[in-house]
Amino acid sequence: MGERGSGGACPSTAQSMNILARAIGICGFLFASVLMLRGVGSRLFRLFPLFYSYIIYILCGFLGMYLIGWLAPMMYPSAYWIYYLISILVEFAVLAEISDQIFHPFPAIRSLGRALTVVISAGLGLLYVLPAILRPPDSSPVLLSIALRTFVTKAIILVVLFYVARHYGSPLGRNVGGLMLGFSIYVSINIVIMAGAQAFGEALFAPVLWVMSPLASALCLSVWTISLWDLAPVPNLRAIAKAAGRDSEAVALELTRFNNELSKFLQK
Repeated sequence: MGERGSGGACPSTAQSMNILARAIGICGFLFASVLMLRGVGSRLFRLFPLFYSYIIYILCGFLGMYLIGWLAPMMYPSAYWIYYLISILVEFAVLAEISDQIFHPFPAIRSLGRALTVVISAGLGLLYVLPAILRPPDSSPVLLSIALRTFVTKAIILVVLFYVARHYGSPLGRNVGGLMLGFSIYVSINIVIMAGAQAFGEALFAPVLWVMSPLASALCLSVWTISLWDLAPVPNLRAIAKAAGRDSEAVALELTRFNNELSKFLQK
């Protein structure tokens, strides 16, 4: 990260933070590798295609950035800038996967959720990410602002998905529930540290964000590794509705009616 001014970390502290961040990043890479190998060896890879595509992106990105840092260190800052901004958009694949799994029995609703995710990702890409790639700012606050907005957007989508699942008594199961939990931890930590960095400036950004961002990723990947270690049967809709004190047939009819109406609308 280089030397910083009086408001930042001293060289020895910066070097220690850099080593710690790299160590945490390697732990995250190992979690992602185990998760990928376990998914390939089971049915999970085929059942969660968007999610495992994102894991492949993480693995390729880590190896790619390592090679650039080793072979062409002068290109590393620009390469990392582009990789980070693209990652902000690629992470929406996890939300699309969660939406797909929640509404798996209802194709029209599932398609609507995926379409909304694509529209939001494209909108953020055109408004914030593409201009930042074409004209990189001279300071970190602009990057923090872009990242903070996208993480807040992801948090809102997560809350909406959780509310819809609870409202309709949609069964999540350990796999999908673990996806939501891990991603919630990741998004929440990033919102807190980036909002704090914006509020307190470079002094907080240097020592804290540099370590906490990979730590958030590692924690998220550890939760995903545990929750997706085995294929967990999705709870029966009748059992969920009964536990929630709702009539399972009424819940199913409500969702089916909405799915049918949406299908007719999309076919027009």
